[in-house]
Amino acid sequence: MDAGAFPKGRAVELLLFIGVLIAAAAVLWVGGPRRGRVVAAGCALLAAAGLWLYEPGGDPELAAAVPGAVAEGGFATSATCRACHPDAYDAWHRSFHRTMTQVASPAAVLGSFDGVVLEDQELSWRLERRGDEFWADMPDPLWFLDDSPDRTPAPPRIQARVVMTTGSHHQQKYWVRRPADGPVYRDLPDNGALVQIPWVWLVDQRRWIPTRDAFLTPQLPESPAVWNTSCFACHSVATQPHFDPEEVSFATKSVELGIACEACHGPAEEHVRANASPLRRYREHFASDDEGDPTIVNPARLDRERSSEVCGQCHSFFRTLDMEGWQKTGVPYRAGDELGASRVVFRFGHDREDPLLAEELRTDPNALVGTFWPDGTVRVAGREYNGLIESPCYQRGEMTCLSCHSMHRYGDPADQLAQDRAGNESCLECHGAFRDRIAEHTHHAPASVGSECMNCHMPHTTYGLFTAMRSHRIDSPSVAVSVQSGRPNACNLCHLDQTLEWTGRRLSEWYGEPEIALDEDERTVAASVLWAVKGDAVQRAIAGWHMGWEPARQASGRSWQGAYLALLVADPYIAVRRLAERSLHSLPGFGDFQVDFVSSEDAGRKQHEAITRWRALVAGGPDRSGPGLLMDARGELDRAEFTRLLSQRDDRPIRIAE
Repeated sequence: MDAGAFPKGRAVELLLFIGVLIAAAAVLWVGGPRRGRVVAAGCALLAAAGLWLYEPGGDPELAAAVPGAVAEGGFATSATCRACHPDAYDAWHRSFHRTMTQVASPAAVLGSFDGVVLEDQELSWRLERRGDEFWADMPDPLWFLDDSPDRTPAPPRIQARVVMTTGSHHQQKYWVRRPADGPVYRDLPDNGALVQIPWVWLVDQRRWIPTRDAFLTPQLPESPAVWNTSCFACHSVATQPHFDPEEVSFATKSVELGIACEACHGPAEEHVRANASPLRRYREHFASDDEGDPTIVNPARLDRERSSEVCGQCHSFFRTLDMEGWQKTGVPYRAGDELGASRVVFRFGHDREDPLLAEELRTDPNALVGTFWPDGTVRVAGREYNGLIESPCYQRGEMTCLSCHSMHRYGDPADQLAQDRAGNESCLECHGAFRDRIAEHTHHAPASVGSECMNCHMPHTTYGLFTAMRSHRIDSPSVAVSVQSGRPNACNLCHLDQTLEWTGRRLSEWYGEPEIALDEDERTVAASVLWAVKGDAVQRAIAGWHMGWEPARQASGRSWQGAYLALLVADPYIAVRRLAERSLHSLPGFGDFQVDFVSSEDAGRKQHEAITRWRALVAGGPDRSGPGLLMDARGELDRAEFTRLLSQRDDRPIRIAE
């Protein structure tokens, strides 16, 4: 059997097992510290050999194309952690953190490369698999970056091997190196840049879509992404881009691809060296949990700020203080450091005169609008730290990311919520006074979704990856915030059939919240209808997702929403169409409904089909009706009011900065 055919991980496991047997023999029969060190070194070599067999498969061409190994900084890689921490290693290995960036092996690549031809804007990309290799016959990416007046009418084609992947949960993207020989644009050779094929593989739908269509953004052309310029910071460990501005080239090196052990625990070389002694290992094992091992960082033992910053190094909206150093040696932050020493985490109220923010806005004028709701709440996925630091539970309490999440003892890898913090337990740890009076506080049945803390204090008002996600700014429902900032509130995201006035009255009766002045529409039309029909693209996306959310369907009916989902399925924004299609599937009679959501023409055609199916669904009358839903008991829409609201739709261009 050749090395490439060996099942993934088996080579590592076999050689590690042999190494452990040898080490045990050394302890039992050989004796002596010197010989023990020799045996330990032999075990390490066996483990390294096992890794070589699969990562990247003993393929010298592939190994030369991905970032080279960093040989300094005190790192040891996750392979070394496995011997002493097998359970933690296994949990990490099952996580989507590990597979964030991978070498493009047959086990890692999820997309179809079986002679696929992808066409967009009169250009084509041909994808094929050659044995265990993945190739793209494609337009040269440099052509898209050339804004000179003498740019050729059409890009030259290149053949490039796919060398790396990003993502494995919702989407997967692919990176190539431009060829070192053969026809290339303007005779420019491979400069070490890892360039993205401008197509994304959707894992759940098993289909390709153009990269620009994978985001909530106007349908505008985008330049090809370069991994070495920004992606490396959060999708790998201690990567050094080594950008040469004169040669415009990269000599990139990385400790490890993906988000691995040392991203959260810091460099482990000293820790490995210190714990080569079995006596020290046992002493540390039986030591008090409060003491910890000073040779490694454990985020659970850091103070509130430093612990949260370990996650915040990636899950935040920031800009580095030393961009020149960033381009050379990468991210200076290491787990346990003060995050603010090397970067600025931007908040909505950040000083607009700050040169760093000015530079960020020069690079991306949409940065603040695409990241925050107008009240300063982060609304884009992946920036949860920005939400946490705005929360009273963090500002006035001891809350950290680990109050809810666990990297090693979790249930579902999708959210990595700690197994012992399910339901309300993570909240009741600090708010224990509510444990025996849940219904008194929530005004909902104790076992209902209305009594789940997160549904009221962490509603799904964050967008990313074709879904709505929970806000990590922990706050309370507020009609005033919804009116002033447009951010939907938890009450109306569950009670989709109710108005803002209805919510305001209950918040006033139950919690003493002052009622605010509302206009005619806010008093008489359901808030979800206002967001879906006249809201901006993000409001429409959030409303469309909630119309298929089971708790909302339990609280506000299961059929009337089809009228508004039929509207959203042909929305100008592709992301809104996708969310509407998914929510339509939750309605009776729509299980097989399909729309090519990236095609405006097909979306328009399928909108008529959606309306027809919905009319059949509510032929006996919708399960909710009334002026607030612009719908009578027979399911007939108030067309005049519907048209009036639609004419007021907020069509300002918006791009969520994922």
